[in-house]
Amino acid sequence: PNDHESFSSIVPTSDGGYFITGMAKDYTQNPPIDDALFVKLNLDLTIAWSKLGSIGIRGTFGFENIENGNPYYYACGYASNGFFISKLKSNGDTDRIIYFSLGSDQDITFILPANNGIISNAGGISKFDFNLDPIWNISNLNWGDANFITSNNETVVYVENTSYDRWLVKLNVSDNDVNNVINNANYAYMSGFGSNSVSFLGGLEGKNVFYFGFQDYTQDRFYLIKTDINLNKQGEVSISSRFNVSLVPEPSSNNVILALYDRSNNNLVLIKLDSTLNVNNSTQVKISNFRPYYEYYNVMYFIPLASNFLIPGQYNNNGLIYTFDYNLTPPCGNTSSSNLNLQNTNNIQIDTTPPVQPTLQSGNITVTPENTATTDYPLTEINACPIN
Repeated sequence: PNDHESFSSIVPTSDGGYFITGMAKDYTQNPPIDDALFVKLNLDLTIAWSKLGSIGIRGTFGFENIENGNPYYYACGYASNGFFISKLKSNGDTDRIIYFSLGSDQDITFILPANNGIISNAGGISKFDFNLDPIWNISNLNWGDANFITSNNETVVYVENTSYDRWLVKLNVSDNDVNNVINNANYAYMSGFGSNSVSFLGGLEGKNVFYFGFQDYTQDRFYLIKTDINLNKQGEVSISSRFNVSLVPEPSSNNVILALYDRSNNNLVLIKLDSTLNVNNSTQVKISNFRPYYEYYNVMYFIPLASNFLIPGQYNNNGLIYTFDYNLTPPCGNTSSSNLNLQNTNNIQIDTTPPVQPTLQSGNITVTPENTATTDYPLTEINACPIN
């Protein structure tokens, strides 16, 4: 009902509810509202609280962490003159906010809990403790727009090469000594495309596989790559055009659901793939009039649950949470067949024994605690199907 709300991510919480991050804009107010938005939903999907971050612009991702038996909610995003990470109490009040400035080509779009701290793509890749104090930073690494930490605290990042090739770097982020993290890293060299963006889309726990997304801007082609946990390539499919993308693992199976947002037509296409990246055409559906939270990000953050997966975004300037079951059946609205055609290709090469490897650089990230606090921002739930 307010001027403009969008949801970027939604994660389940320990009480059976959900924590949402996003943004709110309302220029009819005095002063105008242009801020990060945090929302807590109850088990029955009613709103427990909704808050403005009071630090600026938009939130991009969040998670819950239990500390001494109490839930806390963490979120990151863009502030008015830089970037922020917020820690919220269970009632949505601010526990702590840190603010920092990064280079002009830096983003902070993701934070995830490791076993003993928080991993973020702040200033490369950084680790913080749960009080938001920095532990270490590796300045010349990129974490992409979507990220995944395995149960044994491994994640994959990449180093850019001036020729557009990339080094994939697998790190164990449980260590608090940055030198140990660097010295124990594993590398693979990736080549075969032009100007591009790279995303670590995730993996299948217990199945020892990783998935990567590559958007080749030179050829206007999106690639989905599957590797084993040692980064040996196992398969590749690709499709012409540029997309926002998400990958959702189907619980208790080897299947994954590839979600592609077609920016030119405002269509969301869902495609179920088996373990060999083959497509079952009957599982392709097209949803019109959906927009992700911020379509210039390469990655959308879809969250898998036991019986369905959650899609955050926006519709008609309202924040939207949409669900699909793993047969790709929506709770309401119509779907239609897609004419997108995934092709088996072998254009991207990954060398797991490269003759050279990059030099990782430890750095420093300076944070400034902020004294601002969240403020109430009432929302009204709309009982209507947003998808035509």
